[in-house]
Amino acid sequence: MYFKTDTFEAKDGEIICYYKWEAQGSTKDRGIIQIAHGIGEHAGRYDGIAHRLQKEGFTIYANDHRAHGKTAEIKRLYGYYDGENYFEDVVKDMHALTELMRAEHPNTKFILFGHSMGSLLSRKYVLHYGNEIDALILSGTADFIKGLGHFGLASTKMVSMLRGRQRSNETLRAFFFDEFNKKFKPNRTKLDWISSDEAAVDAFEADPYRIENFSIGVFTDILTNSKQLNKTSAFVNTPDELPILIFSGDEDPVGEMGKGVSKVAKNYQRNGIKDLTFNLYKGGRHEMLNEKNRQEVEEDIITWLNIHIP
Repeated sequence: MYFKTDTFEAKDGEIICYYKWEAQGSTKDRGIIQIAHGIGEHAGRYDGIAHRLQKEGFTIYANDHRAHGKTAEIKRLYGYYDGENYFEDVVKDMHALTELMRAEHPNTKFILFGHSMGSLLSRKYVLHYGNEIDALILSGTADFIKGLGHFGLASTKMVSMLRGRQRSNETLRAFFFDEFNKKFKPNRTKLDWISSDEAAVDAFEADPYRIENFSIGVFTDILTNSKQLNKTSAFVNTPDELPILIFSGDEDPVGEMGKGVSKVAKNYQRNGIKDLTFNLYKGGRHEMLNEKNRQEVEEDIITWLNIHIP
């Protein structure tokens, strides 16, 4: 392990756990990178890429979002969320971490890096605090998946009205996660969709911090924000001068096997983003940082950072 963990108090008093990888080498304080993880996982899974970035002179921070990882462990309430707007709360948490990062490393470049749900959170973060960011990296991001999204949004809203937002629902949980896995039948595990590397899949399946069962409010707010963030207004309101790197696998079901994520990249370009790089990796699934060609992906990220954060 190359990190340490600590906590901070969010704006509403919630205690949030975060990880920190301090920069190494002769180019320390080259920049600070904040990582926003995806649903069901935790920040500790980014130790590999964070350590690689450490050696490039970056300091990396990443918090476990509410209902996830060590943040959820504090209250022993894994997957549980009783707030009114998950994305709003988590984006505020991310900004609180940003303020902590900037206090510890003033006058340095700031890069935001989000994966999957974390990429949507990052896209929302940019709409609130885009003038504070020097570069944006989006991994495994998505367009609003029309069939799955509309059905899921209607279903979660209906269940929320009948049973409340705090309760979990096994049928809806299975619908969301199992739907992605159908693309890879016959399935070896429930997580075949995340990577073609069986060792990486098995490691995540055995991860004690992996969570599948969430309060319905979490799923509802993910779908609601996915729909909003893929409207033209969201792309228009992203700062034009912000350099963006988007990468995904062309067999990522979240990115609609390349079609949805390609649409996101095109929408950014059509609506004013002047500096956008889009890497679509052949044969890659949802987690390119845990794919068989992860070293190639890491090198591409480093190359992009070397250009934009010299």
